[in-house]
Amino acid sequence: MIIRTITTRFSATAIVLAVSVGCASAPINGRLSVPGQAPVPAVLSYRSSLFGGSGKLWTTLPAGETFNGKYVLSGRDVPVTGTLNGDKGGVMVCRFQLNEPGVGPDKGGTVRCEISTGGVFDASF
Repeated sequence: MIIRTITTRFSATAIVLAVSVGCASAPINGRLSVPGQAPVPAVLSYRSSLFGGSGKLWTTLPAGETFNGKYVLSGRDVPVTGTLNGDKGGVMVCRFQLNEPGVGPDKGGTVRCEISTGGVFDASF
């Protein structure tokens, strides 16, 4: 009974460790351009899924709206698109050109996000 409990705890710990280590997460530093205003720095963050085929995106823009969404890798030569919904009703559509499309954002690339309320986020990472 004691051995079974130790084995179960070890297995659960190994799974949690694998999930936390297997997911890449990083900020993408870029520039937000809004018509009639000077461009300002902005950050789009991502966290890839355990197996790298998809991930989450999020940002809070200088005006205070927070956006959350996801991306899905759809193929080697197809640009990756992510749609983020804002907490004030806005929508961001982000298009990635990845250095290694089958890998995801972890290997860098460029991104351009168009914001429904006007404005564009651009970055090279």
